[in-house]
Amino acid sequence: MAQCSDSRDSQSPFVLNHEMPTTTIQHCEWLVYHKVPIFTVVRFVNGPCTLGDRSGTCYSEGECSRLGGTELGPCAKGFGVCCYKEITCGGMSSTNYTYLVSPNYPSTYSDASTCTMSITRMVDTCQLRLDFEGFESFPPDQFGELELCGSEVKQVDMSSTGKCEVQQVHMSSTGKCNEDQFTVTGERKFVYLCGTAPSNWHFYLDVKGQVNPTVFNFVTSAVSYNRRFKIKVSMIECAQRVPGGCGQYFTGNSGVIQSFNYGGFYLYGVDYGICFRKEKNKCTTTLTLGGPSFVRCPGDLYRLPVGERGNPIANPLGVQALYCQLDTALALFASLATIQSPLTTVSNGPLVIWHKTTDDSFANYYSNGNCPTCSGFYQNFNHNAC
Repeated sequence: MAQCSDSRDSQSPFVLNHEMPTTTIQHCEWLVYHKVPIFTVVRFVNGPCTLGDRSGTCYSEGECSRLGGTELGPCAKGFGVCCYKEITCGGMSSTNYTYLVSPNYPSTYSDASTCTMSITRMVDTCQLRLDFEGFESFPPDQFGELELCGSEVKQVDMSSTGKCEVQQVHMSSTGKCNEDQFTVTGERKFVYLCGTAPSNWHFYLDVKGQVNPTVFNFVTSAVSYNRRFKIKVSMIECAQRVPGGCGQYFTGNSGVIQSFNYGGFYLYGVDYGICFRKEKNKCTTTLTLGGPSFVRCPGDLYRLPVGERGNPIANPLGVQALYCQLDTALALFASLATIQSPLTTVSNGPLVIWHKTTDDSFANYYSNGNCPTCSGFYQNFNHNAC
């Protein structure tokens, strides 16, 4: 009796949905009454899929195995599998939705090392989106003395009994990553990242015209600290790219925006837009503080396009709350030592907030409040009906 042969799969030269690759398989079934096999050609897009808290790409079983991925479950009505791919130090991938993970994640490590990973982009890729599902590294430069209790870094309490090892660290506090550095070759919107990523933090890299593959480096020093990271890398085709210069791009009617390493010193060397999609039947946007927020004048900028506060010539300090904050304890200027709340935009959008920090000698925290948590920004946004 004739038998069905094994299903075969391949990357199809035909593409669907804005040039996304597809998979073609031959599906074999028996036509019972005539005792002959019937072959059906099945083609499905190699698109995103999610099972539980992990994402992947829909491939055939054979493709997933050849790519070194892990099957999470079925997709494409059972004809494909959701293929999860992660790489760590020294790894390379050309698979969309690949995860960059630290060695033995979710365990931490405390070694001095250079961890390099690379992503080979598809031809029509204009941007890469990074979703930080976890990122913990030594924070940006500190001031004064720190006490190191295991891997936990704390400001020294001068009245303490000295139970923890007191170690002199960098005396400056300008937000530089002197111990650990996460860098992306060719990226211009940040010099490096370090510290802790806020929950669900994301970032877009403009990669059109850049060298392929994109190389990610995570360099750590010998300072003892519990480090780990897990970052999903999504390839964004040119037809779906977000506006140029947008490091972050938010959709939906409400949400949260935070600076990287919020709760510690904000970072030096960033220059990007925080952009919002124009939503249907929504016009202005109201921003309210979710926590202490401070970006220091005159070198650093957090530009909120919500209109002027007073005459910028007759009262120049009256506009500072919209661009940066004054490091002052004077009661007269207390309202200028933090971002005001609430603030509502004066235009109907789309909204763009610009954040830029420079290499200056000023501290990247609110020193007059003696409060290291008063640094960076944390705001909730709500788009208002027209």
